[in-house]
Amino acid sequence: MVRLKFSIHPLFFIFGLYFAFTGKVFSFIVYTLCAVIHELGHFNQSEKLGYALNKIVLMPYGALIKGDMSELRYKDEVLIALAGPFYNLSIGFFVVALWWIFPLTYPYTEIMGVANFSLAIINLLPCYPLDGGRVILATLSLCLSRKTAKIIVKSLSILLSLILLAFFIYSIFIQINLTLLFFSLFILVGVVDKRDQSDYVKIYQNLTYKSPNRPQTVKRIIVSGETEIKWLYKTINKEYYYQILVENNGKKVLIEGERLYKILSESSAYQKLSEVI
Repeated sequence: MVRLKFSIHPLFFIFGLYFAFTGKVFSFIVYTLCAVIHELGHFNQSEKLGYALNKIVLMPYGALIKGDMSELRYKDEVLIALAGPFYNLSIGFFVVALWWIFPLTYPYTEIMGVANFSLAIINLLPCYPLDGGRVILATLSLCLSRKTAKIIVKSLSILLSLILLAFFIYSIFIQINLTLLFFSLFILVGVVDKRDQSDYVKIYQNLTYKSPNRPQTVKRIIVSGETEIKWLYKTINKEYYYQILVENNGKKVLIEGERLYKILSESSAYQKLSEVI
């Protein structure tokens, strides 16, 4: 399986220093926790679909997840993108419900509710690399080439970044708003930064079969030849030895051991088992 790695972008530390100088260290800790929960939403959803994040870069307002998503189908890409905001909204509504049941908890949990709703709303904005921008990118990719879709989404994101920067400059003459500056930089860095690529990779990518070195429970599963390989990603657990019996056109084909792992590692997630047996 793919082990999740975290990286912290310098902009995140600058954001933390801002909170420290303004006496809002606790708020920074809460927002950081909510940002991690947000990204775990992406991670868990991608695992359910047979993919896993190999790395996420923690930044203000969430983590910057980058990488080539062209192998993902539209539905899966959208589900992964929306999973983060969904986690935040779920916790936010849970906190609100808690206020109704136990009103005395409001002073202690207000920041948690605000942080989760803020992260969800911000990440649903239609600009890259935020989740809303990823949904727009996936949608445009249905009728345009991936490269063209990225150019359009990134151009709109840069435009929004410049608009936010203009509002920040305007705020200097009224009441300075550093949040506008941070948010503008976050979007701009997400669009142009080529470092710390964080790809979605197949869970079984580049794995090789190893003979059992201890007793293992054998699990035999029978499936149709029309079953997509990504279903196996979600089902197979390395704790067991699997025998997959594929029924295709009235014939039954058994795949197991090294052959099974080769299929999992080398085949597309959307291929049908009938195509690879």
